Amino acid sequence: MKQYLPILLILIGFGCSNSSTEATSQLNTENPKSNSADSTQVVKIVHDFFQAFDDRDLKKMEELLTPTSKIIHHNGVETGTKEMMEIISKTKNWYPRERILTKFEYFADSKIAIVGLLNEVTFSLPEDKKVYEPYNETWIFEKIENSWHPTRIHYSKIIQDEHSEEVK
Repeated sequence: MKQYLPILLILIGFGCSNSSTEATSQLNTENPKSNSADSTQVVKIVHDFFQAFDDRDLKKMEELLTPTSKIIHHNGVETGTKEMMEIISKTKNWYPRERILTKFEYFADSKIAIVGLLNEVTFSLPEDKKVYEPYNETWIFEKIENSWHPTRIHYSKIIQDEHSEEVK
C-alpha cells in the first residue's frame, strides 16, 4: 500500500486545484477492456453506496464495504464500518436529501483504484428549509478476490472558494 502513497498525494493535490467539470481518468493500459470495466464498477459502487446510505440500508452498505474499511469524515473523525453502521442506526433526524455525484476522476492499476468526485447534498429539513452541503471525496478501492471494495473513504466539506496557508 505504501507504494501508492505518491499517487494518492498527486490525486489529492490535483483534486484540490482541478476546476474542470469533465471526468478524467488515468489507466494502466495493459488491458483496456478490464480498465473500462473496472472504472464502471467502482463508480457504480460509489453510486450504490450513497443510495444505500440515503436509504439507511445498512445491510447493503456492509456488503459494499469491508470489515476494515475506514471513513475519514470532513471533521477529521475516523470511523470503521461497524462504528459507522451503529452511528447511522442511532441517528434520529435522518432528513430526506437529494444527492448529485459529479466530476469523477479515476486512477488505477490491477490491485488499487482511486476515485475522486464531487458530492453535492441538499437536505430537506422541516418547514421547507433546504441545506446545501458540497464535499470533495477521495475513495481508495482494493481488488479483493476479483471484486473492488472501498477500503478508505475521505471527504472534505467545501467551505471556501480559494485556499490560503495564512494562519489566523
